[in-house]
Amino acid sequence: MEIIRDRDIAAILPRYTCYGDRTVIIDAEGHESAYSLKPATLLAKIGSRNCKDLRLLRIWARKYTYQRLWIPLGFSWELVLIPMRVRDSKINGDTTIGYFNFVYINRLEQEDSQVCIIMENGLKFPILWGLTTVRKHLKDAMLLHSMLTHNLDDMLWSRLHRATGLHLTSKK
Repeated sequence: MEIIRDRDIAAILPRYTCYGDRTVIIDAEGHESAYSLKPATLLAKIGSRNCKDLRLLRIWARKYTYQRLWIPLGFSWELVLIPMRVRDSKINGDTTIGYFNFVYINRLEQEDSQVCIIMENGLKFPILWGLTTVRKHLKDAMLLHSMLTHNLDDMLWSRLHRATGLHLTSKK
């Protein structure tokens, strides 16, 4: 079973279908692919193909976000997944949390007490948490994303300087 590339994942959501409880990956264009796996299993597969352990990703993120539960997962600068409660369970044990890629979130909307995430592809997803909680999770994801981007920038600059022989050291 092939899972779409990290940079194309916009959301990973639990869904009830006529075939039972499934997990849907929505890509950047809004197309859906259904899997008969739980979201946690898909996350483990994504981590595995990147040689990243989910437990270690959570430990790393916890140092910066001070969160104990529902920690964003920073796989790479292209894939920072934010957990959000997207449904109520029909039976005990059903997954209620979906994951949204920070990179593809455009904005939040709130109508009455309903918070919705609007993605860059125009799709709108209702969230079952309050606005303050959703903003906190977005802020945590933004922090992780900026740290991952900074690490990427450092690595790219280092490679560029080695390849060109330039050294940008300050003289005192």
